[in-house]
Amino acid sequence: MLLYPILFLGATAALAAPTCTSAAGNNTVALYLSSGAIAGLQLALYLENLEVNFFRSASANITRGDVAQGISNATLDAISVAAQQEQVHQTTLQNILLAAGASIIPECQYVFPSRNTSEFLSLGRSLSSVGVSAILGLAETVAILDSNLVSGIASIAATEARHDAFFNVANGQLPNPAPFDTPISSTWAYNLALKFIVPASCPVELPITILPTLSTQIILQSNQTSMKFSWDPAQNPVIQENGKDLFIGWVSQLGSPVYTPLKSISNGTGTAAVPFGLKGVVYTALTTQNTLMSVDDLTGATLAGPAIVLVDQQRVLP
Repeated sequence: MLLYPILFLGATAALAAPTCTSAAGNNTVALYLSSGAIAGLQLALYLENLEVNFFRSASANITRGDVAQGISNATLDAISVAAQQEQVHQTTLQNILLAAGASIIPECQYVFPSRNTSEFLSLGRSLSSVGVSAILGLAETVAILDSNLVSGIASIAATEARHDAFFNVANGQLPNPAPFDTPISSTWAYNLALKFIVPASCPVELPITILPTLSTQIILQSNQTSMKFSWDPAQNPVIQENGKDLFIGWVSQLGSPVYTPLKSISNGTGTAAVPFGLKGVVYTALTTQNTLMSVDDLTGATLAGPAIVLVDQQRVLP
């Protein structure tokens, strides 16, 4: 079907038209998508809005030839190119939604805790990992509901993965830390984005469940055997499961979640053993379940989370 390539290619020319034209350029074509695919694309746009603004915020903190921090001009050039590509992704998703007669998701107000180039690169490592995981989850959705979108979504995912590899290398890590990336659910992706969004600043709120926050260290050393977690015990999901054994669910690559018991330190804090062999990006969630076999099932049983964990396995020179 020619319509989908036109929509994706149209964005590269910065076209933001509400409909898509045919190859002849004189026919308006309506795009019909399932409600599930539209919801997934709206979430993807919500996340792209965040990424576009993350790169936009860098202009206030990054200067060319930041010699004092050892940041090369080549690194700054790569950031500039990635910023332009994120804008193309944003326009692409807007085009598709508008052509389908669906509402686009406007930008919110954002806050990013990066004050200089090094902090920007560090935060970019986690944000880019979430972006890859979220778009992989979307690819699974459209593969089932609207398969004609798969190649375009996969193309975005491939570029997002290159951005992720760049941020890994910029942080002294391998560009390819694991053989597979880690898909996550739309609910998890949405909640991971919320920490960077000013409350009540979004013109349109997505109808996605907001989960209590789970806090832990972002960087996990490869030889580390346990991690400390904290959460708000006064949140309803936690209260409803009061008295039950707690677990941390670990989601890594394409495998089923792995569960380790949470040993309580105090009300709202505890430690859990780190599963063996974790690589790359890992997502963790607090739950009372320890047998659920899919990310979607674990999402439904999440009491707090997710929290992203990045495994430092090998230091390499950028």
